[in-house]
This record gives sequence, C-alpha cells and structure tokens, in this order.
Amino acid sequence: MIKSINSPPKLNVQTWINTEEELSLEKLKGKVVVIYVFQMLCPSCILNSIPQARRVSALFPKDDLAVIGLHSVFEHHDAMTEVSLKAFLHEFKVSFPVAIDMPSKNKGGRIPQTLDAYQLEGTPSIIVIDRQGSLRKVKLGHLDDLTLGAELMSLIREEI
Repeated sequence: MIKSINSPPKLNVQTWINTEEELSLEKLKGKVVVIYVFQMLCPSCILNSIPQARRVSALFPKDDLAVIGLHSVFEHHDAMTEVSLKAFLHEFKVSFPVAIDMPSKNKGGRIPQTLDAYQLEGTPSIIVIDRQGSLRKVKLGHLDDLTLGAELMSLIREEI
C-alpha cells in the first residue's frame, strides 16, 4: 500500500480537451485520480505512457478511477499548439480528458505552472491521488503496468 503524502497542488489549466466540463481535483474527490503528464513530442510518452493511460482508462471502472492527461510543454513551444495536440489525441485514440498546462508565470519561463507546482522534472510523469484527495505518488518516468495496477487497485479498495 502507498502511504499518503500530502494535499496535491491544484491543476493550473489553460484548456480542457475531451471533456464538456472543466475538471478539478475537488470535483473528482471520491475517485482515485491518475494524471499522466506528457508532451506529444516525448518518445517515452508516445511509446509507454499514452498507451498505458488508455489501458488504465479502459480497464478500471469510471465510478472508481479517473484518468487525466496533462500536456505540459517545456520545450518546442511553437510546435505544440492546441490544434496539434487535438490532432495527436485523435491519431493516438486518446478519449480521456486532457488538460493543457498553463504556461509559466515568469516571462520567458519554460516550466508550466502545474509541472512546477508538483516539482516535476520532465515527461513522462505520473501523479496518483487517492479517493480522499491526498497525493499518493509523483514519479518521473514510466511505471510497470502490473505495479501500477496493483497500486491503483489497493487505493480503490481503501475505505473512504
């Protein structure tokens, strides 16, 4: 079982894709939330994280678990527009909600706001939040499917 860490920072979102309503961690309380932080030009995101996010989204009941993508651009800003992201999501058959991270508050800054708030070092990264809204995991890199699946099921089965 994963030990609770603390309250997660809010998601600073510029735009939502694949959802009719804006999401928030507060709205998702009662569900385990898995946030896949990615960039569409990140090879490991394309090869590992996006396919895993699609599998997690398809395999776990929507009443118990929510998958969110967070497109967090810290390089190649000119190429990673909302139009390009929508085409990418269509081509890679991503149907779960995806947030576009708010750009840096600092003029000329590279690190988007949510990426910075979670002190993430890059992509792919994964964030896991339990049903009570506590931050349970923040990890740079790809997690093995079986390990992640076991951790998520453990969180789903926890008493609220």
